[in-house]
Order: sequence, then C-alpha cells, then structure tokens
Amino acid sequence: MSQNSPVISLSDAEVIKEEVNTESCDKEESVKTESCEAETKTMSKNQQRKQRRLEAKLKFRPEKRKLERERRKEKRRQAISEGVVLPPSRKKLKQKLMEPSDISIVVDCSFEEHMHDGDIKKLVKQIQHCYAINRRSPCPCKYVVSSYGGKMKDIIENLSGATQWNISWREESYDSLFSKDNIVYLSAESENTLTCLEEGKAYIIGGLVDHNSKKGLCHELAVKRGVKHAQLPISQYIDMKSRKVLTVDHVFEILLKYQQQKDWESAFFSVIPKRKGAQAKLDSNLCS
Repeated sequence: MSQNSPVISLSDAEVIKEEVNTESCDKEESVKTESCEAETKTMSKNQQRKQRRLEAKLKFRPEKRKLERERRKEKRRQAISEGVVLPPSRKKLKQKLMEPSDISIVVDCSFEEHMHDGDIKKLVKQIQHCYAINRRSPCPCKYVVSSYGGKMKDIIENLSGATQWNISWREESYDSLFSKDNIVYLSAESENTLTCLEEGKAYIIGGLVDHNSKKGLCHELAVKRGVKHAQLPISQYIDMKSRKVLTVDHVFEILLKYQQQKDWESAFFSVIPKRKGAQAKLDSNLCS
C-alpha cells in the first residue's frame, strides 16, 4: 500500500457500505414508484376509480367486520333478553349429531347433459342449501344425492369441507338404491297428488335447474322407469300466478316443513317465494 494512500478504519468502511446500500434501496424504491406511476397512467379513469374503491374497501374491511360482529352480538343479547328462541349457532350445529327419520329425500343428478355449466353451478348451490336446511331442521330426513359425478362432482370436491357434509353421495341411479315400491318421483306434471310422507319411502327431486326449456322431462323419465310419481298438493291449498315448478331447495324445504308441522298449507306459504304470487284458496277446507 502506498504511503500517501488514506487509511480507512473498519467503522468508516461500515459507514460507506451502509451509504451504498441506502442509495441502492433508494434507487429501487424510485424505480418501483416510477413503475407504479407508469401503470397508473396506462389505466383508464374508470379503472383508476375501481382501483381506489378496492383499496378503500380493503383498508376498512377489518374494522367493518369487527363492527358487524359487535352488531350481531348485540342483536343476539337483545333477542335473549326479550325471550326470543334463537336458532342454534354454527358451533352448536357442528357439535350436533343428526338423527334423521326413515324418510329419504333424493336429488337425482342425472340431467347434467341437459344443463349449461352455469346451471350446474346453480344446482350445486341448491344442494348446499338443502344440506343447510336439513342440518337445522328439528326433523331431518336422510339426504341422498344420486347419479353423482361429472362436472358437478368436480365442483363439489373443490368446496371446502364438502366431504364432511352429512349427505350420502352415490354414483348409482336412485332406482338402484331403493326398491321401486318405495320410490315416489316428485313431478309437477304428474296426475297423482302427494297426500303425506311415509316412513321408509324415498322422495325423488329432479336435479334439473332449467325446467322451462325441459318441461316434463323428469316426469317422462320416471314413467319410462316404471316408478311411482306424484306432484305436491299445491293446487289444493293455494293459487299461483306462475307455473308450479319450484327449485330443488324449495321442494326439499317444503318436504321438511311438512314433516315437522304435518300441514301442507303452512309449509307452502313458509317456503314459496312471494314473486310466485301464491294466495290461499278460499274454498280450501281440506285437512292436512
């Protein structure tokens, strides 16, 4: 080393190294900022507004959820103080062991080829809702999904916790799971009317979402297979402005309500949507 060369101490070297690192970080931050600004400039005004709304939503989400929890707790405390009987919490439902009756409700999922992907997703949601309804019912039934497979199976297997649902997932057709004497296929086109639910019977709901374009298909296939069929006694108790075709989960819930109350009229009015324009029949003096 030359005698004229400056001597750099260890502490001086650390300071120089820190200054170099700081400059490097500042340059990286500057590059990132410029990159973000460039991306923002390339975004349209509409995209920028959406981005700002999203950022604001994410910023206040934890606080909003906290307020919602407090609001639910306060609502629950108030209901308890007023003597209102509350439904079981999700925690208690998970701990509850279902004791279903000897009545089976089956969703026949053999119609995938007649539905678009969007309709299949809707059917999956309805099957989920049926499970939730059955789970909360004081009189649950045996819940079976037959002809389980295809795209619907792929969707359900990707749902969190689906394998833990208290549902009998069966790849077989419903008529291979139950004897024909114990099968009743529910169809709005049937000339027969269901009067009550019988122990040991299996009541089949067609898992077909787009009923309007495939009118009568469930009834047609039930007749071909030689199984008993019947329609719900809707026309005996209420008048409807639209067709008597209901969604899978609506039919499922009506059956559960009747099983609990033994009252068709009450079951119909507690489930059928108001948009259907259901009105009680004035001359209905039928017993349930």
